[in-house]
Amino acid sequence: MPNQDYSKISPTAKLVAYFRQFSDIPFAADVAALMHAEDVFNELLQGTDLTPEFLKWAAPLAEARYKSIVSAIKREGITQVLELASGLSLRGLAMTEDPEYTYVETDLPGITEEKQQILSIIKSNQALRERQNLFFHAVNILEFPQISSAIRHFEPSHPVAVIHEGLFQYLSMSEKETAARNIHSVLSRFGGVWLTPDFETKAELERRSHTHSQLQKLAQAVTGATQRDIYNAAFDNQEQIADFFSRLGFKLRISPQIDGSYQLTAMQKLGIPEANIKNYKFNGNIWTLRVE
Repeated sequence: MPNQDYSKISPTAKLVAYFRQFSDIPFAADVAALMHAEDVFNELLQGTDLTPEFLKWAAPLAEARYKSIVSAIKREGITQVLELASGLSLRGLAMTEDPEYTYVETDLPGITEEKQQILSIIKSNQALRERQNLFFHAVNILEFPQISSAIRHFEPSHPVAVIHEGLFQYLSMSEKETAARNIHSVLSRFGGVWLTPDFETKAELERRSHTHSQLQKLAQAVTGATQRDIYNAAFDNQEQIADFFSRLGFKLRISPQIDGSYQLTAMQKLGIPEANIKNYKFNGNIWTLRVE
């Protein structure tokens, strides 16, 4: 499938950028403003009956996904990071403030070009130093030669953390397998881990939609915009996840995404009682995969 088909997924990066601005995630407010994320949000929601109230669900979930990955990288103690389908998080800009990190952000060409433009504005406005340890590459996760070009910045003797959020949900099973084999090749060369919250089951998606009807409507809007059936592309259950990745040469560990290692600041900004944190625990897990 050519790149232009996958480009339909890219606007979801701006949708997530809209939700992230309600947190204390570094540069999130700047990104949302510069990318006119609210316009994308309003366009996506045209014709739906979604209300502003559902922000109180979607914003903390976006914050948790971002922060759980950062927490996992630090827990692993790995300082070489390859982010696939990095969207507009600017996680690389935040993490490479520490010169120990080498960070490679990848995404499809259009979103990569847009991100570099806003990155230049943010660095100028905030007088940020140039990051000699931050690199950007246009990469389709299904094309290993593109990945191979991006990882040339890494030291072969040091492990790599391969990360992504909000990517695998949009891939068919055959695409998931191709992507997993490509990541296996990276980890076979460098060692390290694959960290992601993306392996959702149909039951988890159903539970989320039943927890709050607004989330179901958001999922329907995203499916329409991306022309990707997230539900049917999901794994049937966790046993299938384990079997799928074990067959491809990975050993897996699962841990809660919300684990107490960070604060959900969007809850305070949006006036959500701390007692409601239990309603967010259904959001999912962080999967840690290593090459066997």
